[in-house]
Amino acid sequence: MIPFSASVFRTIRPPWLPAPALSRLCRVFLLAAGLLCAVGLPGVAWPVKAAEFGDPGERMRVEWRKGRVVVGVYPRPNEGYIQIARRVMKAPADFKAIEAFNAKRPVRTGIPVNFPLTALKPVLWGRALRALHPGDELTGRGWTHNVSDPGETLIQLTEAYTGSKRRFRELARYNRLKNPNVLRLGREIAIPLHWIPEALGFRPRAVKAPLRLERDGRSGRLYAAYKVRPRDTLFSLLLRFTDRERADELGRMTRRVLRINKLASEKRLLAGRSLRIPVEWINEDYLVSPYSRTARLAQRKSSLAQRKSPPVRRKSSLAQRKSPPVRRKLQTRPPKRAVPRRKAPRARPWGGAQRFHVILDAGHGGSDPGAAYGTPGQPDRVYEHEVVYDISLRLARLLRGRGMRVYPTVEDPSHNRPVEKLSTRAIGRERVRVTPPYEMKSSKVAVNMRVYLINAIFRRLTRKLGVDPKRVVLLSLHGDALAPSMRGAMAYYPDRRLRVGEFYPRGRVYRIRSEAVPGRLFFRQADNRAAEQLSRDFGERVIRSFVDHRLGAAHRRAVRPYYYRNGVRTLPGVLRYSQVPTSVLVEVGNLNNRAERLALLKGSTRQRVARALADALDRLRADRRRARLVVKKTRS
Repeated sequence: MIPFSASVFRTIRPPWLPAPALSRLCRVFLLAAGLLCAVGLPGVAWPVKAAEFGDPGERMRVEWRKGRVVVGVYPRPNEGYIQIARRVMKAPADFKAIEAFNAKRPVRTGIPVNFPLTALKPVLWGRALRALHPGDELTGRGWTHNVSDPGETLIQLTEAYTGSKRRFRELARYNRLKNPNVLRLGREIAIPLHWIPEALGFRPRAVKAPLRLERDGRSGRLYAAYKVRPRDTLFSLLLRFTDRERADELGRMTRRVLRINKLASEKRLLAGRSLRIPVEWINEDYLVSPYSRTARLAQRKSSLAQRKSPPVRRKSSLAQRKSPPVRRKLQTRPPKRAVPRRKAPRARPWGGAQRFHVILDAGHGGSDPGAAYGTPGQPDRVYEHEVVYDISLRLARLLRGRGMRVYPTVEDPSHNRPVEKLSTRAIGRERVRVTPPYEMKSSKVAVNMRVYLINAIFRRLTRKLGVDPKRVVLLSLHGDALAPSMRGAMAYYPDRRLRVGEFYPRGRVYRIRSEAVPGRLFFRQADNRAAEQLSRDFGERVIRSFVDHRLGAAHRRAVRPYYYRNGVRTLPGVLRYSQVPTSVLVEVGNLNNRAERLALLKGSTRQRVARALADALDRLRADRRRARLVVKKTRS
């Protein structure tokens, strides 16, 4: 029921209409309005995602229409339903069904004949899906599809990629969907490779050496087989071929590989034995597939190189001799006087648009202290939040001394300055600096509060104070939980493919905060692409600064766009929903490594980490200021 006040209710209710009847009418009206918005108003054409594919003389159009994928085939001259069916259908004898699908209208040149996707030949079927969803790719869980059209449903996606609706519930469980009838835009749906017909062309063609592609005779699944060499361990092989580094992820994969290969222990790998690894786990660098991300990037670079204009041919000396000399007219008008430009207004002493602004986020806190390693009650016990919060206090002091403006997202009343020895007495008292402050009782709500606070600070700086968005940086500090043998810092930047179209958590806990006034936050693809480039550049600077300060960085891909959790690519919430163009999350070290854990417990090491981060920000500020001056000179 609509929460009308008593005065308004009496005003709109006629005296002859009882109050319960009016409330029922209001609910019926709202239900009808919702149905009209969902189904569509008559005469209103809602935007439809479509794409074209095929050879120049045989163009086809594919689109989502009424919850299913429809392919429009343009007929050739003198073609009818029988001829078109023989050309594109896998069962041409069913041309009568296609005629009924098109309401038995006559075939005319220039007007496409519509076909259900699954009625096409497998080659055209696969090409249509790749044309409609060019961002889909092969990942560790199978063929990964990104929901980008409001008309997509899980049951129709199941039919489009597997050829049948029977695996609808199974696909929902595989992707851990609470409500399979609702698909949010930006959600990733992974389809196992052995569910997709091989003729569609989605499976990798081969794997690079030293791997080889094998198919299981019973299940039909594809595996990457490796011949074990002396001194090989299962842990090192998974690190090498799957690019997974988190301790929980590697443990889960190890148990699965042991079951597949019927091994009793990961410590017993006989040299010369063939070891099978699911091909979905293999890193893109070892796959030979035209649809992987690396292959598409290489293809894009080659196409851009071909589009470059050819060099301009100069005239020969003989042609220059024949051309008559050009006589220049004498200048009769006096040159114009240079108009003196107005001086730009000076920056305000409290900050203004000339300063460099850093939004500093210390990860975890409150009811979620983060990763905890070491023996309880012993000196080597460490909590992630206490380490990164102390580093953030040291970094904030250094940045303010260098003339930067710092905006912390978290505060701890009992820990307001750097300390030499970390203490666990104040764990749980941290709060997010929204208005009013939020005590972090729920880790999920705390992350959403940080997102609202970060974006509110960014909007105030760029819209009200006129700060250039490139002069605002989001830096989030965390401690890693990788395998015990790994060490070194890592930097994460937001992958545009993992960002969603909007951010809108609901609840009174958000409505009473002034930073959550807009409620719904939107993200455009163009902004996501620009943020990916700027953030990757800053992440590389951070890692170089760690190496310069002899703190060490991860040996394998220290700068990454995502990480795996339970086999799914994901991003932290502060990166996924941040509107700041330059957003980076830094893992200062692996807390699961004893040597690195003991080093981070020392105040001197934490000070070196803060100094490395401050130097990276200082170099970024200098480079962007230099680039801005170059742009100004070229414009003048």
